Amino acid sequence: YGRLDKEKCDNIGRALVALDLKEVAPITLLISSGGGDVSGGNQIGDVINYIRSPVDGLVLDEACSMAVDILLYCRQRRALPHAEIFVHFTRSRFSVILDSDTVSVDDVATFTRKMTESKKTREDFYMKRLKLDRDKIHALFHAGEKYETRYTAEEALKLGFIDEIDTTFKIFAEPQKQQPPTK
Repeated sequence: YGRLDKEKCDNIGRALVALDLKEVAPITLLISSGGGDVSGGNQIGDVINYIRSPVDGLVLDEACSMAVDILLYCRQRRALPHAEIFVHFTRSRFSVILDSDTVSVDDVATFTRKMTESKKTREDFYMKRLKLDRDKIHALFHAGEKYETRYTAEEALKLGFIDEIDTTFKIFAEPQKQQPPTK
């Protein structure tokens, strides 16, 4: 829930490992987030890929930005009927220590190379999970970036972000009915 900062991502990763160590069984990851830290989100993806238990994602109300990437790491991806999905181009903070009066050409070239690699890796991942070509992925990111387009659960299903719209999920199991005593 909420913004995915580094600490929250670490806690989610540890919780997934703990559940996997307790019992190998499907885990449902509930998602309600406007996104956040890229490296932390990718670390959650690594945990999802490397624990034994399959992890299924369920979007409760929104999955935006990095939260969508985490959803795409999940084996099965579902959303509640009124959930929304929001994606955009890869973003990064560029920081340079100015130990002289100029930013070196090498600093800019290094940043550009790293961002280009990161962008391509993310696009390839989206292409694989959504089964869309690079131009369609660019169009989705562009719509989010320029128009702040949010996709409804129905649209997300058609685009491949989710596998189904879930109308039956219950966070807590129904209480068991008391059986009349037998004589």
